[in-house]
Amino acid sequence: MFRHHQALSFLFAAVLACALPNSATSQVQFTSNTYSSVSGGLDTYSIANGDFNNDGILDLVTINTSTLSFYAGTGSGGFASPVSQSIPENLGQVFAADVTGDGKLDLVIGGSPSALNQNVTILLGNGDGTFQPGTNIKLDGEAQFITMADFNGDHIPDIAVSAYAQKGGANTQIFLGLGNGKFKRSALLPTFGGGAIVAGDFNADGKQDIALLSGGYLVVYLGNGDGTFQSALVSPQNVPVTGGLAVGDFFGDHIQTLAVLNQVTQGPGGPITYYVDTVQYKDGALVSTKPQVASTDEYFTFIAAGDLNGDFKDDIVLVGGDERNGVPLTAYMLGNGNGTFQRYQSLPAYGAAETFPFVRDLNLDSRHDIGVAWDASYGNGGSGALVLLNESAKTNCDPPPENALSVHVCNPTDGQKIGATYTFKAAGNAFNGVAKRMELWIDGAKVGEYLEDQLKITTTLTKGSHTAAFVVVDTFDNTASQSVTFNVN
Repeated sequence: MFRHHQALSFLFAAVLACALPNSATSQVQFTSNTYSSVSGGLDTYSIANGDFNNDGILDLVTINTSTLSFYAGTGSGGFASPVSQSIPENLGQVFAADVTGDGKLDLVIGGSPSALNQNVTILLGNGDGTFQPGTNIKLDGEAQFITMADFNGDHIPDIAVSAYAQKGGANTQIFLGLGNGKFKRSALLPTFGGGAIVAGDFNADGKQDIALLSGGYLVVYLGNGDGTFQSALVSPQNVPVTGGLAVGDFFGDHIQTLAVLNQVTQGPGGPITYYVDTVQYKDGALVSTKPQVASTDEYFTFIAAGDLNGDFKDDIVLVGGDERNGVPLTAYMLGNGNGTFQRYQSLPAYGAAETFPFVRDLNLDSRHDIGVAWDASYGNGGSGALVLLNESAKTNCDPPPENALSVHVCNPTDGQKIGATYTFKAAGNAFNGVAKRMELWIDGAKVGEYLEDQLKITTTLTKGSHTAAFVVVDTFDNTASQSVTFNVN
């Protein structure tokens, strides 16, 4: 049923002294802004970003106890006061995607981990920040964590659900989008499920795979490209924290890999130490780096990835908190490009605990910002969204608006004369999902790529006229391009 790979080794106890907080070097500066979604007695479970009113500016949506809140973007990284509407109770992780193909962003929502919810809820966007009920997906089990990608190559959003089975145990279920807001199950993967789940191309074959946490194990299913998956690859250790899983190019090889947030308790009643481990698929096996200490006894539970300092190396964001004591946590660790990270840096936090962070350029200034859902302790102090605007990262190229999959080319301009060695710069943006990859093609040959929404490639060309095509790829493998013709002196 599944295969164990002993190459994956989480050497937790041996690395207790690897890292300490708050190093004075390599810091990124952020401005903190807090937005309240609801007042009194209601919680916020998750957050999504997208252009929900089709004005080219990113907006936010939070999923609360029995409402959703829509925060219209103001265009400068700020957001208006929320407009709320009623939704079913006990909803959880939310994704934004156009599941009907009508040019309006919809919401796909899993169940709250603390509630018995056997549906994936579909809310169809009206194009103005409001939503109407769609056709929900009935699960074989309780909805927990979800992810979205194109699992069968038709560029229509699909869903993978990590679920607890109705009669005990767990499973993972795959639902292929039909393009009309409805979905059809293509696979039920038994044994593993219930924890965080992410999608990515981990073996670089052009087919989307999934990775999840289940019962303390890291599990990877390689995709066949038709909505079905190969046998599970399973880590031999039983320690990862539910929720702590992210996808990024952590090794600088333009292949998606995993960052896993793990915890170990040092003896009965002792401190909890949190580790970050990077895992890559290599030669048919899962290969782990030596885990690094993130913190001790600070209750991190969620992780996200992105380039925070503008060096084209993926970093990670950690969030969590101790709800009983009302202590929220936000931090980041800068990536070294070799599967390891620098010491963690604390960031402004809010509420009692934080969940589901994301990294994206919210104000189109070529710097990646952070968004996260916050919640007050036990529903007694409100909830909402925390936005951290990046003020100090290196800039490259401002991206285009968010209401279309498109490219903005910064260098060169059309008809420009350049030297033989030149640095090409561009940025992409996406309406459906995010811009997950940028490619540079010159005279029909691929020169290079980056697994993010920014591109910066230096190359040497022969004298004469050339054409460069800058390509952006979104979450569901749709593409758009912008071409320029230039002359090399």
